[in-house]
Amino acid sequence: MSSHLTPGVRLDTWGNESTMNLNAIIYQNILASPYFKSLYEKKTFHEIVDEIYNEVYNLSPFLKGTNPSTAYCCLYKLWTLRLTVKQIENLIDHVDSPYIRAVGFLYLRYVCLPAQLWDWFQYYLEDEEEIDLTSGPKPQKSTIGKLIRMLIVEQKFQGTMLPRIPVPIARDLAQKLEEHDRETRQYELTEQKQEPAKDSRREREPGRRDYRDRSHSASPRDDKRREGGRRRRNEFGEYESYKPSRREEEGRHEDSKHSHSSRHTSRYRSRSRSRSPERRHYSDRSRSSRSYSREPSRY
Repeated sequence: MSSHLTPGVRLDTWGNESTMNLNAIIYQNILASPYFKSLYEKKTFHEIVDEIYNEVYNLSPFLKGTNPSTAYCCLYKLWTLRLTVKQIENLIDHVDSPYIRAVGFLYLRYVCLPAQLWDWFQYYLEDEEEIDLTSGPKPQKSTIGKLIRMLIVEQKFQGTMLPRIPVPIARDLAQKLEEHDRETRQYELTEQKQEPAKDSRREREPGRRDYRDRSHSASPRDDKRREGGRRRRNEFGEYESYKPSRREEEGRHEDSKHSHSSRHTSRYRSRSRSRSPERRHYSDRSRSSRSYSREPSRY
């Protein structure tokens, strides 16, 4: 970690030590503001953070006319505390309110050394947390990432001048921003190419199923599921033997006819036909006697 980003060390600043590089009009109005005077009682960093959390709802520099906004009064109050690197990291990474983060980035833009701005801003260019830049019934909305781009590229923020960045550093910041955008687009294109073709087809045609999904042999798991669906459990929880349908029985019977020899088939047929009527009568009588023998005698 570079020395200017070491936690516990006071941030390296530049410019006017008393005005915080603010526009002269807004600086004088902040000092004369009754709200800013009420902040004299708050002496610690955490008290100002709580004040931002409770009172700041947009980032406009002015309220009505030339009255300074709550956000800029709290911003200048933080300047009187001369924040450390750790405290600034606490601001821009705060999870409770996006306006705490936004005030932290404004603090950096006003007082941080221009050559060090990229080290602070580069990790938040794609931040999508939403904020209101202005107040009113139709506020101007933005994101943290867009706010940072605005602070890097533009020389004004909501009608008030920002500290001037030296031309060589401004060109370097613009070049780094272009390189970042180019790398981001290239990364997004690479991610899109790596997505499976099947998923992309389903996104384009959600109502169309893939051919493999319609196949009965899409995967070994489907075969097992199909075999398991033909078996049922009885009342004891055991699998019952599969009972083929009538069509399958007829198919098996035809296969058995072709598998046996014609001689073997004709022999069994002749034996069944050569039974005499007396033999058939005897067999029927024997069957009837066996069936009635199981019943108890009535006499």
